[in-house]
This record gives sequence, C-alpha cells and structure tokens, in this order.
Amino acid sequence: MTNVNDIRKLYFEEGKTISAICRQTGFDRKTIRGYVEKDDFNSKISSANKKASFLKLEPYKEDIDKWLTEDKKAKKKQRHTAKRVFDRLGEKYSKEFDCSYRTVASYVKIKKKEIFTNTKAYLPLEHSPAESQADFGDCQFYEKDRLYDGKYLNLSFPYSNKLTLPHSLVQFLS
Repeated sequence: MTNVNDIRKLYFEEGKTISAICRQTGFDRKTIRGYVEKDDFNSKISSANKKASFLKLEPYKEDIDKWLTEDKKAKKKQRHTAKRVFDRLGEKYSKEFDCSYRTVASYVKIKKKEIFTNTKAYLPLEHSPAESQADFGDCQFYEKDRLYDGKYLNLSFPYSNKLTLPHSLVQFLS
C-alpha cells in the first residue's frame, strides 16, 4: 500500500506526469494510471466473469449438486473432488461437455462450502454436579516477607460456581 501512496503523492502533490512516475518507480504506466484514477480501494472486484463462466455449467449443475449432496452421507475421504466431478461429467456427457476444469473446480468449491458449512454450530455448556476442573501453574508468593517460587493447583466446580472442596481433597492438599 505504501507504493500506492507514494505514486498518488508524486502525481497529486508533486504534479509529476505518469511517464515520469513510471521512470522513477519502475512500475508499468497502466498500473500507475489505475492507482491514480482509483478513488475507493476497498471496493470489491466484480465477479461478472465467474457468473458468465458458470452459464456454461447450467445444464450440468443438477448432476453436480446431486453428487455433492450425496457426499454428505459418505466419509470425508470418499467424497467427490473437483477433478472427480470433472471426470464424471466428461464420461457422462462425452462430446457435448465443453467446460474447462477451472470452471468446474470453481463451482464445486462454492457449492461444497454451501453444502458442508454448518453455520449453526455450537457447543452446549453444561456441567454435571460431580464435575470439577483443575489446572496447575507456577507462581511467586510471599511468606514472612520473603519471595518464593512455587507451584499451585487451581480447582473449580463450574456446576455451582463455588469453591467447596471435599474433606478428603482438603487433607490431600495439606
């Protein structure tokens, strides 16, 4: 991004021409012109080309979708890859299939993300009454105005959010 800022500074603040900036920075004049003319660097690049290439896939999308949906029941290693989908389409439609591998792979990638991504995933946070959590650590502590290095055990009972140790555990820690 600093190159973009430098180019824009040379053009707008110092008044240099695009050719002069090209000689100074070594960038192509088309690149420099693009940086100078662009107002919003956060705008997304249009995906019109992808949509146009997916039009070729239109007669085959039903088969691809069916295969990928059936893959939800299969083990992960047994699912269709983009290459396998491309090969199956070539076998099934032989002469009339005229899509490139890259087009099929792009569509399969988007469709797999759509099918296999579970957006409603969560972990329930439930603790049984008999459950505890323990963690060990290192610490420094003072005893009789002297600093010591030591170890500690942190024990918690998330069910009740109270630190109530059983009698046998208190004797063990003593």
